[in-house]
Amino acid sequence: MIVNADITLYNRRLDKTTRQYIYKRTVLCGVHWYTDQKVAVSEKGLDSADSIKIRIPMTGRKETFLEPSEYARKEDVTGFFTASNGDVFVKGILEDEIAKESDLEKKGLLFGRILSHSDNRRGLEPHIRIGGA
Repeated sequence: MIVNADITLYNRRLDKTTRQYIYKRTVLCGVHWYTDQKVAVSEKGLDSADSIKIRIPMTGRKETFLEPSEYARKEDVTGFFTASNGDVFVKGILEDEIAKESDLEKKGLLFGRILSHSDNRRGLEPHIRIGGA
């Protein structure tokens, strides 16, 4: 698999004490990023949006992927990441922690939200696929 980018992934977790969502940041280096422009014709005219596909190769990765339900149950998620609908990603390496998605908007950063994901860790090129916009 050809890798062409690094991403910062913000996994959303429910804080058990405050009952608020918090975001856990994980930097994933060496991923494949593909952006496709989707266009549709509606009554209002032409609508367009970016469709982003990210493939995270698992070979040689120091971070461990967990299924969303397992990730949610884990107390300490250091060294782990997941792909769950509603999680947020940014192309590039960010050192910023966020409290909410709007923190990224305020910084003027282009970010996406995970809309789909699949576990493709079987086969010749094991990877996690993320679809988002």
